[in-house]
Amino acid sequence: MLEIKRKSLRKLFKRSLAVVTVLTMSLGVVACGNTDSGASKQKTIAFIPPSLVSPFYASSVEGAKAEATKEGYTLKVLAPQTEDDFNGLLKIVEDVVTQKVDGISICTTDNKTMAAVVKTANAAKIPVVVFNSLSPIEGADVYSYVGYDQKNAGAQAAEYLGTKLKGKQVNVGILEGLPGVFTDNRKGGFVDEAKKYSNIKIVATQPANWEREKGMNVATNMYQANKTINVFYGLSDEMAIGATQAFKSVGIKDGITIGIDGNPATMDSISKGETTATVYTSPKEIGTQSIVDCGKAIKGLKVQNKMHQIKTLVVDKSLVSKYIK
Repeated sequence: MLEIKRKSLRKLFKRSLAVVTVLTMSLGVVACGNTDSGASKQKTIAFIPPSLVSPFYASSVEGAKAEATKEGYTLKVLAPQTEDDFNGLLKIVEDVVTQKVDGISICTTDNKTMAAVVKTANAAKIPVVVFNSLSPIEGADVYSYVGYDQKNAGAQAAEYLGTKLKGKQVNVGILEGLPGVFTDNRKGGFVDEAKKYSNIKIVATQPANWEREKGMNVATNMYQANKTINVFYGLSDEMAIGATQAFKSVGIKDGITIGIDGNPATMDSISKGETTATVYTSPKEIGTQSIVDCGKAIKGLKVQNKMHQIKTLVVDKSLVSKYIK
């Protein structure tokens, strides 16, 4: 009887040992799985516009977010309150460098500030993609530039006015952005191209800091000072829409306004017959492509084209239906 009990106890011990062994092996598999997942840490990209006031940058963020989600990156969208807060931009870059992000996609209207932030990232060995600009940064290592030819965009605006309004005197008021390379290129391209057309005369040019409300106020004052102005060229869509509102406020029904960007609000305004035209710059595509290039930089791939140029075209009421969401 005692021998039977001993045999039963031996069988029970063997079964218990087998269960413990299986559990130990299972826990080992789980532990290994956790270790592997920790090794493949999700990469982080900082996407830094000069501010988020302009709808252009909102569209760029939209494109960047979609691409980051598609490729499995964490995207940090950070921006100063205003486009002239260059110290704020520098502080943001210093912070993301300290956080050891894997890549930076950035835009600012000031080349000196851009050179400083790129050098900061270079020192930390973090790759940088500059978006919405093709102007080379001297003394710093930029992985790639994603944007459109801003000087050519200005020239396209002048060509549109010179050809579409052939035979009509075109007296232009120019609404400038903040001082910097963006204003220099968009204004310079327009002025140079305008010289080719005898019907275009630039009457006045004043800054409106890329803002719609300021664009309206500056355009109103400009018109009151010189009532021969029948066209406003805004170096951004927001200023062009402001100029449209200015014409409306002084009772001008046939005033012509043209901007640069291709924002959704501008397309709506064009479709309603308010703003005349815009140079469409594909802001969403710029955001998307900047993340594509950041991803290549993170993976250590060589970029085929350091200057990734986005095509532009003038969109007026005859084309706007193709660009409304």
